[in-house]
This record gives sequence, structure tokens and C-alpha cells, in this order.
Amino acid sequence: MDKKRVKEIIESKGVIQVKYKDNPVWLESINTDEDGKIQVKNLNTNKHFNVDIVDLNE
Repeated sequence: MDKKRVKEIIESKGVIQVKYKDNPVWLESINTDEDGKIQVKNLNTNKHFNVDIVDLNE
């Protein structure tokens, strides 16, 4: 996935399924320092962590 698509999903009023390593995640916020990471929440465990945007899949 790319940063532009991540922004579209975050700004969307709908629910768009996104996965990280085959686990459903909720996109929370893009880091502002341009490092290509985003904070997500694993929907199975409710744990928050940062991942590389390129590792996300729709």
C-alpha cells in the first residue's frame, strides 16, 4: 500500500478492511516525520503498534 491510499482510507467515512501480516488492523495515524510508518490497532488483540505502510494490504 502507499501513503496516498492510507490517507484516503483514514479520511473515508466507510469501513475499509486493511490487513497487516494477515491480521485485520485499524489505521490510526500516519507519522508526520515522513518515515513511511503508520500507527495501527490489531483488531484481534486491541494492541497498538507502528508498521511500515508498504506492509499493509487491502
